[in-house]
Amino acid sequence: MADMPRIENLKREENVFELKPWKSIHDTITKPMVTGLGPAEIKESALAMGFAHITAPEILGSPTHVHPFDQWIYLIGAEVFSEFDADIEFTMGEEILKINYPCYIFIPKGVKHCPLDIKRVGKPLIFVDVSITQEASVRPDTIASTRRPTYQALNNED
Repeated sequence: MADMPRIENLKREENVFELKPWKSIHDTITKPMVTGLGPAEIKESALAMGFAHITAPEILGSPTHVHPFDQWIYLIGAEVFSEFDADIEFTMGEEILKINYPCYIFIPKGVKHCPLDIKRVGKPLIFVDVSITQEASVRPDTIASTRRPTYQALNNED
C-alpha cells in the first residue's frame, strides 16, 4: 500500500517500545492512531495491534480480502468500553454481520472478510486490529516471519 504512512515506534528498553502516533489513511479518523508492529520491532513477537479512535461513519478494510494469518477485530466504546452506540456491518465469508454492541470478531486465516462498514456513530468507539503471523498460529519454537504479511485482495487488483 503505497499511500500507507510509515510507522516508527521508539525502542526505549529491551522489549519496550514507545508508541508513536501516525495519521490514518481515512479522512474521518482524525485522532492519531498507534500500532505495535510485533515482529517488525521484536523478532520473537508474533503479535501486531493497531488502535483507532472512530468518531464518524467510515468503511475500513475494503475490498473483501483474506490473510494468511489469524486476525481479531475489537469494537468497544471509547469512554467506557461497554457503552457502545454505533451501527456496523461486517462481511465475514458470505455473511453480513450486523453489530450494535461491543464485541470482538475472530477471523481465522484464509477466511474472506471486510469491508467493516461503520454506518452510524452515536458515541466515539475504539477499533482494535490484532493479528498473529501464520507461523505463530501454531506457536513453533522459532518464528520464521519477521514482518506482518500484506493482505491479498480478492478482486485481482494489487
